[in-house]
Amino acid sequence: MGRKVTLLIFFLYGFLAVGQTSISGQVDTAVVPTNQEVYLGLVSVDEVSQEVMKEPVDSALIDADGFFSFPSLKIAAKDAVYRIYVDRVEKALEGTLKAEQRFIFSQKDSIRFKKNKNPFSQYSNTNKADAEWKRLRKYESALSQVNAKDSDSISFAYVNGVKTYAKDSLRILMVKLIGIKQLDTKDLLEKDIAKNAEYYIALLKELKKSDLDRSDYLFLENKLAFLTTETAEAKFRVSTILNLILGGALLALVWLLLRQRNRKNTWDLSDLSKQERTIQYLILEGKSNKEIAGELFISLSTVKTHITNIYSKLQVSSRKELFQKSQN
Repeated sequence: MGRKVTLLIFFLYGFLAVGQTSISGQVDTAVVPTNQEVYLGLVSVDEVSQEVMKEPVDSALIDADGFFSFPSLKIAAKDAVYRIYVDRVEKALEGTLKAEQRFIFSQKDSIRFKKNKNPFSQYSNTNKADAEWKRLRKYESALSQVNAKDSDSISFAYVNGVKTYAKDSLRILMVKLIGIKQLDTKDLLEKDIAKNAEYYIALLKELKKSDLDRSDYLFLENKLAFLTTETAEAKFRVSTILNLILGGALLALVWLLLRQRNRKNTWDLSDLSKQERTIQYLILEGKSNKEIAGELFISLSTVKTHITNIYSKLQVSSRKELFQKSQN
């Protein structure tokens, strides 16, 4: 009899453990109306600094006291970036009618959002990567307060500050990658790669050995496509490589100039893919890169890659030239 009771208790414990709540919290019902849904979505590392428009992976209803909870069933087994949000609040918060928070989480963790006038702004999370990301965001916020006379010095301070912090203070690869992505978002990564190629090549090797999805660090891999390990490890070859590059660039420039002289004022759209034609049309409508990314539900880096391909195929170098050529 005692053995049966023990087995029953063990079974009930296992059942409750599987269905346990891993994400829960409370919102202020004066700010967020009751009977409204709280949404939970996945965010890739490449999208951390962008407006995300993906479908949520789960939703929960806010009860009369403002409580909500998500079970762990739809949470990934390994660390991932999540976005919790509501689409409507009673009054504008920081210029928006939405309220959201992004955090790192996994199936083995638990997180509790505290009741606050700014929904989801205060929470406790057992995930170690998220705690490190919090420290990174706090450091970035401090850097943004740096008083500088011009944008160049601000960029210099930001690049060196974030890269040094990511290199020396961050221990978790996903968070380190998020820090590097911040540089890319501010169009500062390529400049720093040119100065510190060895560091980024070593980081990419480490990322490839990790369990992170390749899509999370593909932006860095693309940035480093023109570099080789040999270039980073054999500095004495740099001069020869640069001479070859400059010589090739000079020949290419001469070829382009000759081709420009003989080029007709017509263009052929047959070489453009369907997506490239769509983006070219949106550019001609005056859409910005960010607006195009939002309309097509793709990342900002993907939009930039398509625009580079469009310019190359249509033999233009800027939006202004694209507009002029379309009018001709």
